[in-house]
Amino acid sequence: MDTQQTTSAFQSLKSGADAYIKRRNLRLLANHRKELRNFTRAEASAYLDIDAKTLDKYVAAADIDPRRHDDSQWSIDISEMYRVRDLLPESLRKEARFQRSEKQQTQVLVIQNQKGGVGKTVSAATIASGLATEFHQEYRVGLIDMDGQATLSMYYAPEADMEGNLSVGDLMMRNFDLDEGETFEQVVSEAFLETTIPNLRILPASQSDRAMEGWFHEQVFNHKLPSPYEILNDVIDTVRDEFDIVIIDTPPSLGYATFNAYYAASSVVFPLSITENDIDATCSYFSYIPQVWALLEHANHEGYDFMKILLTNHRDSSTTTELMNSLYDHFGPYLYSKEFKHSEAVRQASSLLATVFDMSKSEYPKSKATFQTAQQNGYEVASQILRDISNVWREQENN
Repeated sequence: MDTQQTTSAFQSLKSGADAYIKRRNLRLLANHRKELRNFTRAEASAYLDIDAKTLDKYVAAADIDPRRHDDSQWSIDISEMYRVRDLLPESLRKEARFQRSEKQQTQVLVIQNQKGGVGKTVSAATIASGLATEFHQEYRVGLIDMDGQATLSMYYAPEADMEGNLSVGDLMMRNFDLDEGETFEQVVSEAFLETTIPNLRILPASQSDRAMEGWFHEQVFNHKLPSPYEILNDVIDTVRDEFDIVIIDTPPSLGYATFNAYYAASSVVFPLSITENDIDATCSYFSYIPQVWALLEHANHEGYDFMKILLTNHRDSSTTTELMNSLYDHFGPYLYSKEFKHSEAVRQASSLLATVFDMSKSEYPKSKATFQTAQQNGYEVASQILRDISNVWREQENN
């Protein structure tokens, strides 16, 4: 093929891919439109840790009819649950609502590993939804999808690309025009979309964000971008007052998108699947990572509050035990003690573009015991990350 034929062939591939992606997205939206998490009366009572009679009192006070459904079953959704919780006196709340002080900074966690398939996206989604729903402090949580594959976005904003919403790439590359009187801060705030969890918002990715790496190279080559690692941080800076915790999912690569995520982050979590291949690849990455930090330090990054390794895909076996013992020998201080366990419930939830915190046990279509075990495991994982975040806030408050 000559250059013209080659160009034509690539355009043909693009047209086919665009059509396939559009068809896939429409099918996913039709089959997996996510509903709000719903609670039975028993689940609502357990969630709020109040007795059923008290629950009924505050549901009525919130002007909610829990039996309005076609089947007349008692059920309230998560947004209604939050309304009920807002009416509870402090003496009945599990935890007081978190109010971040001026000293306590928004915590930005980057979920990163150059090795693909280690559970970055599932970890980011599960941790974010767990922090938002399972802790009654009502932390304001933001998700940022930095991966042009946009898998995380399909969990919480599957319609974003088709409805013309701005992506993280659009914001970073300034692929938009401001309306008269509109500010960049307003654009960024509106780009963080509401999700099916009231205190969780997402800044989605788009398939067009794949062009971001080329844009960075062009800008740097033409000397138009003196600080190429700081652009995502500038975006986050405009909405820090709107979030307590921001979690960034990253692509399995070390391009400008990942460096921007590293630079914007105050802490790092490395997911690591417990298989020999994934451990070998991750160790190779860790051997190189001091050079990554050298570039970030040169760009005036102030250092991370904590760096931890989160083990994923844990299966009970002698091989897994042997691998974990070796990991503790070499990375003990950095390993979280609770790992994400391999679970059919997590896999099933993912197939529905959900996490185990996007639904209640009564809504799970298969084994309830399996679901409850997976949800408890997710809660334990999120808890240890929240402890690290709380320790940072405590230190900031005392300084």
